[in-house]
Amino acid sequence: MSLSDDTQRQEVASAMEALADAGTLNAENADLHWLYEQSVQNVEVEVKFIDRVFRREFGRPASFIREDFCGTALLCSEWVKRRSANTALGVDYDGPTLEWGRVNNLKPLGEKASAVTLIQDDVRKVTSPRAEVLAATNFSWWGFKTRAELKEYFMISRESLQDDGMLLLDIYGGPEAQVPQIEEREVEGFDYLWDQDDFNPITGEVRCFIHFRFPNGSQLDNAFSYDWRLWSLPETCDLLEECGFRKVVVYWEGTDKDGEPSGKFNPDRKGDLAPAWVAYIIAFR
Repeated sequence: MSLSDDTQRQEVASAMEALADAGTLNAENADLHWLYEQSVQNVEVEVKFIDRVFRREFGRPASFIREDFCGTALLCSEWVKRRSANTALGVDYDGPTLEWGRVNNLKPLGEKASAVTLIQDDVRKVTSPRAEVLAATNFSWWGFKTRAELKEYFMISRESLQDDGMLLLDIYGGPEAQVPQIEEREVEGFDYLWDQDDFNPITGEVRCFIHFRFPNGSQLDNAFSYDWRLWSLPETCDLLEECGFRKVVVYWEGTDKDGEPSGKFNPDRKGDLAPAWVAYIIAFR
């Protein structure tokens, strides 16, 4: 990579923010990874949640997190910013995406960037160093579409954790999760479109896409695509217990006074009959 390329990548965030503020972001000048981070991820909230859950179980803060399917390593970068002693390991198979994260998320950390290690590999092939927290978010673990594959991943995840360690997974469901539909949401400078394109009720396989639409009418279709299995809460929790995790807890999202999702997750054994829901599964080693 040339120096000019490096400088150009460092300026991606500020350039995208300026275009979004001016209303001139479009399909030609938008950066895909930046769009994804702005519309899908909320790592500040997620780091606080991880801290709260870990402290609740072990009575102390965690310092070393591993992020599987880390993509641009945004969670890793937020984690090491939280406390001076924090370190992070990110694992992902896609080299260009990791490189984007190195330049745009790690380099701006300055000296703190050395607290993050990124590995390009299959998450099932990396077992050390053992982490206190292993996070597989953005439903990335749904790429394991058979029970045997998912069990292998859970077994390896357990062995990759310290004795006082926890695995964090996010999951969604509800009747609407099985219905082909497009959900639109406004983000500053563009619109995010979640496209549930197809669902197979026999295999549980689901095909989804992310599209982006811009103020000038241009659109990035199929910017991201997903070929997943829609895993359920009970079958996932049962499998985690089968893999030897000593305790599995579902953190369910509550609702506000208007009945809308509150963004606050707490342990729950019942949930509610929401047409669509998002939850976290926490498995303690």
